[in-house]
Amino acid sequence: MEITVDAWDPSFAENAESPSQGGAAIVDANVETDAAKWEPVRPFSDEPRRIAVVDGVRRLDARVELSDGPERWPGLCVSWGAGAVLCDLDAGRAAVVTSEVRRGLFCGAEPDRDLKPYPHFPVDSDQIADLVNASQNSMSGLEADVAAGLDGADLAVLDGPLRGRRASAGAVGYVKSHQRSYLAGELGAMVETLRPGERTPVFQLTTTWPRYSAYVRLPSSSPRGWNGIARLEAPDNGAPADAAEAVRLIDSAAAVLPRLASQSFKDPRAPQNLTPIAGLERRLKHLMGDARLLLRTVRRN
Repeated sequence: MEITVDAWDPSFAENAESPSQGGAAIVDANVETDAAKWEPVRPFSDEPRRIAVVDGVRRLDARVELSDGPERWPGLCVSWGAGAVLCDLDAGRAAVVTSEVRRGLFCGAEPDRDLKPYPHFPVDSDQIADLVNASQNSMSGLEADVAAGLDGADLAVLDGPLRGRRASAGAVGYVKSHQRSYLAGELGAMVETLRPGERTPVFQLTTTWPRYSAYVRLPSSSPRGWNGIARLEAPDNGAPADAAEAVRLIDSAAAVLPRLASQSFKDPRAPQNLTPIAGLERRLKHLMGDARLLLRTVRRN
């Protein structure tokens, strides 16, 4: 079997929240309050004092091609990592409590030799988009493992949507970019009226999976329109008590996240890119190493 390696543009990937991935959205706005009575909500929960922020990073290192005579299979060499920062508000400190990096070759065919440091991850497809999605799912799974292993946190905030991570009890998803608006008409317009620290009422959102959600505005230099707006997600596993627990979790997150918002003079993605997330991303990218050195090893194989 012959294996060729080509470095390629690592920006090629579809976001899990893009319209092509999300499909049609069904919204029930009557979860926390009647849709006709919607108005901005100031969080009423006590702030959680110990918050674990979980994040993952993924890097598409190279595109490979496996060939055996006339048969050819595309593959991706991918590095990904996940970790957690524990923020202790009473002590006024934050520290990375866990971090882990993994790598893999995502391909429909198994190579006839070990491509260290990229073990084979079988994918039942030869489409690049499916290989990218498989690597994304592996990163999400590692994030879920990190979140499940945390101790001593009042609240866990997982960067990104909860897709594939619904089993994470006591955790909320944190979506900081918006490629579609899930609220229409007056409900959508109300998002733009939120003041820093305010949130929308909780609503039920179903695309390819169900969850509860709400929008919150973080403090920013220009609190208008969608600037500083983030979306929170809580699990919906179909149990009657899920709605009340979702309201509790989302309200707790909305109460504390403004304190963790980044500032524009430090981070161009402020305020949505929370300060603990920015620091954790830097740590994980450092641990992933230099892709060029890794690919030298692959080419020698």
